[in-house]
Amino acid sequence: MKLIEGDLVFDFTDAKKGIVFDQMNPTAPDYHGIGEMHRVDFVVEFEAASVFVEVKDPKHPQARAEGLRRFLAGMEDGTLYDTFASKLIDSFLYRWAEDEASKPIYYINLVTLDTAQLLSLREEVIRRLPPIGIPAASRWKRSFIESCQFFNIETWNASFPKWPVSRTSLSISEVEESTPQEGV
Repeated sequence: MKLIEGDLVFDFTDAKKGIVFDQMNPTAPDYHGIGEMHRVDFVVEFEAASVFVEVKDPKHPQARAEGLRRFLAGMEDGTLYDTFASKLIDSFLYRWAEDEASKPIYYINLVTLDTAQLLSLREEVIRRLPPIGIPAASRWKRSFIESCQFFNIETWNASFPKWPVSRTSLSISEVEESTPQEGV
């Protein structure tokens, strides 16, 4: 199952179902109709878990310098961290209201930044979320989410070989160079 966000194509080969969760077309079947709430880009359903996927591509090959500057400014002033946290929390509420939040939930983000920036991003987003897992000395019977992770394209593909992501803007020669040839 392939899902597309901008210039990135995700292939969730073993998923039971995947939806573009931030659907903005009112005639589409996955449209929510509540524009005030944030939504992750995809919700991907597997037998044993749900995966919420958020994608931010500030290093898109055709991105303007101003877009990257605004993205990095959002890291500086904290608004970007709040947005990532709100997307998860609001998406959870959507799925709960749809009676679709019964399986463990994993929040996975693909952000085209370097690894050091991703570590900082993850730390700040986690600070804004309810506890991950079941808190000690808590009356919770289940976790809000199981984990919150951040990857760039390279670390995503290394971590999730069954769910590769690729750019649609690659030229034919770049695709041929990156595709293993038989006998090589």
